Amino acid sequence: MDITPKSNPIELKSIQPEYNVNYGAGYIGFTYYKHNFVCDGIAYFTRWTRMSDIKVSHALVVTGENECVEATFTKGVVQSDLTHYFKEPTCQIFFKKPVDLTKEIADRIVALAREEVGTRYDTKLIGAQAAQGSHIGKLINTIFNGIPDKIVSKLLNSDDRWICSELAAYCLDEIPQYKNKGILNKPNETIDPQELFEDAVIFKPWKY
Repeated sequence: MDITPKSNPIELKSIQPEYNVNYGAGYIGFTYYKHNFVCDGIAYFTRWTRMSDIKVSHALVVTGENECVEATFTKGVVQSDLTHYFKEPTCQIFFKKPVDLTKEIADRIVALAREEVGTRYDTKLIGAQAAQGSHIGKLINTIFNGIPDKIVSKLLNSDDRWICSELAAYCLDEIPQYKNKGILNKPNETIDPQELFEDAVIFKPWKY
């Protein structure tokens, strides 16, 4: 059984971020820092869901032109600016637009994200995801159709704490148009940044 992720070469082209042109409120942002030990570690444990050679290790919710809400390991859920991502030469940031996004839906996604500002980071849950991303964890989950992942994540998940992709998935999953569709048919706490990024049901496809 071959469970090695497939990689299709993609040429990445840098595009100047323009608010309400190639990103906006309600979009989900995904980042990856090149030559970063933590990002490389996350990319390693989420490699099974990567369908191309694009790596992402963090997810955030865009809430304004220079504003996002994100769950960070050191500070928990915070409101941050996007400038430090745009200006950092080692950072790759990608934005995905939810399908049929309207101002009403975007406002709701933003409100849901902002409601969680001040809550803490879920360190136990990120540990569970790392274990599930190991070779043994992946093999066990493949044999038992993902059930161990759901059980372990549910046991270690804290309702009042978040990891980055869980928060982004939650904000989308609370919207009736997206609820339980695509990757959101999985429990939010089991979704990692890479598989959320790869979803082709919730997000509009990029124009190549």
